[in-house]
Amino acid sequence: MSSPILPEWLNENSLRAYPIKEDCPRTAVDADGMTLPNYVLVDFVLTVGLDIPVQVYLKQLAIIGNLLTLAFHDQADVAVALLSVNLDTHAPNAGYSLTGTGTYSDVCGRVVLGDLTTLKTDVPEGLYNFTLAATEMETTTIRPDVRGVRSLQISQAGTDSQYIYGHVKLVSGANTLLTYVPAYNAIRIDALSGDGLTAECDCGSIGQANVVKTINGIAVEDFNIIGDGSCVSVTTSGNTITITDTCSKPCCGCPELEFLTDSLKVLDVTVTNLQTYSLRLAERIDNFVTNFILTIK
Repeated sequence: MSSPILPEWLNENSLRAYPIKEDCPRTAVDADGMTLPNYVLVDFVLTVGLDIPVQVYLKQLAIIGNLLTLAFHDQADVAVALLSVNLDTHAPNAGYSLTGTGTYSDVCGRVVLGDLTTLKTDVPEGLYNFTLAATEMETTTIRPDVRGVRSLQISQAGTDSQYIYGHVKLVSGANTLLTYVPAYNAIRIDALSGDGLTAECDCGSIGQANVVKTINGIAVEDFNIIGDGSCVSVTTSGNTITITDTCSKPCCGCPELEFLTDSLKVLDVTVTNLQTYSLRLAERIDNFVTNFILTIK
């Protein structure tokens, strides 16, 4: 337990602005007089790459129910990290891991929150926004990442892989040769041909006997399928040929067809009713002829 005369590091930080800069007012821009209590943030550290000159600040603080959310941004208002804490399970001076997001997805850090017992009393429930001048973190809380290579990422066909960290091994594939070049501290990738490195194709039953030899009974070797340039379009994808009539299009969509179907059902019921009425009318005419006209005779 810390002495009231010589408080421990975190307890001392709960009485001052640190890890926020000491000359920052910590006042929200959209709340009258709401100043971030010193005891909320009592320690903070974030590691970023050496090539990123970054200033980090607390952009937003939200209290909704028992959930406390802190959003950290850089000087260009780009999101750096987001932290959500359950106030019911939080213990004083508990530490939480920070994982970067978006542009900063490969940064990491830690944040320590103080005794939040009276937070709901001191800060009403809601969302509060801050500026860089109000809640910028101390310079020493942003640590340079000393890794020579921050991460590796594979990009192929517009899709990016997850960041790869730690000791990464490059493995040569078919028809490729990897060579380390000490003079440039580089890795050279060579494409080879005819050196027996091509992986064999698993063709299965596909072979010379399983090819197109005739079309409509006509033997062919090389042929072209050509549209008429007006209403017939020919497209290919892989081993598929698609022939499309571009002039003939349905005149009705699903709503119109549904309306026509409902109308036909009504007509069908109407025709059935008419048939029933006609049978009844014929029966009554027969009865009239039998019981009236023949009686008069």
